[in-house]
Amino acid sequence: MNYKYEIINYDQNTPAKVMYLNLSSETHKTELHWHREPELVYVIEGQAECPRNGETTLVNEGDFILFNSEDVHLVRPVVGTSVRLVCIQLSFEYMRMFCKSIDSVVFDLSVSPQTKQKLIEVLQEIAETNPNDEYSTLLQIAHVNKIYYLLLKNCTCFKRATNNPIIPRRDFSYAKTAIAYINENYKREIPLNEISSVVNLSPSYFSKYFKSITRVSFSEYLANLRLENAINDMLDKNSTVSAAALENGFANVKSFITQCKKVYGLTPAQYKKKLLNR
Repeated sequence: MNYKYEIINYDQNTPAKVMYLNLSSETHKTELHWHREPELVYVIEGQAECPRNGETTLVNEGDFILFNSEDVHLVRPVVGTSVRLVCIQLSFEYMRMFCKSIDSVVFDLSVSPQTKQKLIEVLQEIAETNPNDEYSTLLQIAHVNKIYYLLLKNCTCFKRATNNPIIPRRDFSYAKTAIAYINENYKREIPLNEISSVVNLSPSYFSKYFKSITRVSFSEYLANLRLENAINDMLDKNSTVSAAALENGFANVKSFITQCKKVYGLTPAQYKKKLLNR
């Protein structure tokens, strides 16, 4: 059975999705996710904490991290701080024009330390691009193409290589299936028996396995995902507390308020007011 994952949309002019993000640990609670496209995240200012396939890396200002296709990952600020980032999600279809075997390839920066330094220089130029310049898109296209060139020329490894240390462990397929299923169905009740049967594991084993991957229990992951989406509805759609709770899978308003207090120390209404007054 196939499950959806995050789908990346590309600007029609630039052959990659380039995003400038300003994240605060007070508001950024996104859970682990995965997608098919490789992704580079460059830290402009601050420090980012980046869990990837069960291991966490701290990425400092002026450095970056590369997520390969289908890595289970997350980018967040260190607790109590904020971070500014450039996030670049690459296009498989674009790369396929130059590398026919791209679906069998992952990128390994360790094989070419010189390439990593060159990528840092390109990413810094992207970070410094003036978006108000009417010709900035031309620069961005040039920079993105250089990233493609450096990765394809110097950092490609085939997935079947048994000594490749960046290939996720086999059991991460369970995590990706579970996360995709939860993301699709969080608006309704998902019993433990149901999610464990989706990945063909016993409930007790799935509970231990899921926590070892995500660092939170299945129920906590689900509650946090509902919380994030409910808060976004209150901000973006001006939903009431009651409507946001019921629309996003909470059993009742009380459980929404309880989870919000647990994570943010405030009720949903208080937290919304805080965000709007920032």
